[in-house]
Amino acid sequence: MNRAVLALSLVAGALVIAQAGLPATDVSAAYPRCRTKQLHLTAGAYGEAAQQFIQTLTFTNESSRRCQLQGWPAVTVRGRSGRLVVKTRRVVQGPPSARPYERVVLRALGAASFDVYGADWNALANRPCPKTSALVVTLPGASRTLEVRVRLPSCGVLLVAPLIAGSRDRDAWSTVWKS
Repeated sequence: MNRAVLALSLVAGALVIAQAGLPATDVSAAYPRCRTKQLHLTAGAYGEAAQQFIQTLTFTNESSRRCQLQGWPAVTVRGRSGRLVVKTRRVVQGPPSARPYERVVLRALGAASFDVYGADWNALANRPCPKTSALVVTLPGASRTLEVRVRLPSCGVLLVAPLIAGSRDRDAWSTVWKS
């Protein structure tokens, strides 16, 4: 394969990746930041192990316009009383020396997700953690919120991972980010 064909193949491959809603390169700077009103938030995969839980939350771009997201959403817990409580800590995916997050470009119906982790057992009281009724989520740099109904254990600090492309996170366990 000659160099021109190889270069063209690499450029075409990068465009396919960017259009699929995967982490993008400098091309993504041309897209506006996603607005809360163009996204839908859903609760996805949930799991428990070793007195911990993980919940994946997914934003889907419901508009026909591409947009970009990056960083950590702000997460607030809505307890049984309806009261909002902020108890979160940022984590990073992979090794602490890696970039903390990538920019994600969302095409129409494209998805970006993040994970929320925490304890599901109160070791001091030796009982299960009380359940939340919902999470209130704010996009990075936004002021409007989205609410998603969940029944998550709420026993203290929730760990919040940065946004990643797609609806599944294959780097589920993370390390605390120095914020």
